[in-house]
Amino acid sequence: MNQHLARYGDGLAVLLVGTGDTPFPTAPPRVDVAASVVLVDSGAPGGVPDPGPATAVQIGEDVGRGAAVNRAVATLSPAVGLVAVAPADLVWPDGALDALRAAADRHPRAAILAPRVRAPDGTPIPSAHPLPGAVPRRPAPGVDPHDEGPVGWSSAPALLLRRAALDSVDGFDPRYPGRLDDLDLADRLARAGWLTVYVPSVVVGYRPVERSDPAAPRRYLADRAPRPVRRLLRRSVRS
Repeated sequence: MNQHLARYGDGLAVLLVGTGDTPFPTAPPRVDVAASVVLVDSGAPGGVPDPGPATAVQIGEDVGRGAAVNRAVATLSPAVGLVAVAPADLVWPDGALDALRAAADRHPRAAILAPRVRAPDGTPIPSAHPLPGAVPRRPAPGVDPHDEGPVGWSSAPALLLRRAALDSVDGFDPRYPGRLDDLDLADRLARAGWLTVYVPSVVVGYRPVERSDPAAPRRYLADRAPRPVRRLLRRSVRS
């Protein structure tokens, strides 16, 4: 882990990811911290608008959030050690990125730092969950913790990721183009000794968009099942 940490500086990159169902807004993005802003076009309707001072990474097809983030991270300078990931239409509130960076300093083993999430009308959207012990499903409505600290995984649309941790597990798994890419990443990071930390003092507003991927639960389970069961499950994922 120390070898990975030594490779990167303390710079921040903000990735705004447009996919086949999440277009970029027409107004240029505004970020209230010193950061490299990258517009990642993974088949977004209308493509990338004038990025202004931001950088554009154009993939040309909708490969899903995870694969798009992997490709964008590979273009970043070694000075960048933290990567904020959000949908193209999410606006980071003033102070949110600084607060998440401060939380990253408080939790050096945190690979993922996740904010609290609210719907546009202010309704809380539970986003902090334990890692599942059976076939994974999107979480039922629940109550998020009140205190900052480790959780199993986060379904928040906006996350701050430690680049060294991403390297240690080869980033997102591109086989999850729709749902459960966040769960799969958090589980693999946990197995590698990293943490997902919930930071409820940071609040982002977002209207959830569910990306369909019916094979995702079977794929997740197949990757973690005993070998004989794994063969059967992987066969069902391919069929």
